[in-house]
Amino acid sequence: MCLTGSTPPQYSTIGTTRRPRGYTRTQHAAGYLSPGGLCRPDPTAKPHVVTAASRHHGHITLADQYGRTYPYPANGLILTALPDPLINPSRPAPHR
Repeated sequence: MCLTGSTPPQYSTIGTTRRPRGYTRTQHAAGYLSPGGLCRPDPTAKPHVVTAASRHHGHITLADQYGRTYPYPANGLILTALPDPLINPSRPAPHR
């Protein structure tokens, strides 16, 4: 996840929407999200990987792995996600 430590995400576990298994729902300032991060344009679907972030005149446009773009105000909160390490354990590096 590409979030900066100076702007911690807000965790959200309350809600009635169905959430995808394996991710913690968060919110983060749009201006600090960068490629490699996970955004949730649809709160009930799996997160999308941010592939590009374009910042211009107080707005940010995020592109996802499907080539779709999503405009946001640069200072607004957007829905993001963090992989759950208990469900999505990182794989150890192969031994050589």
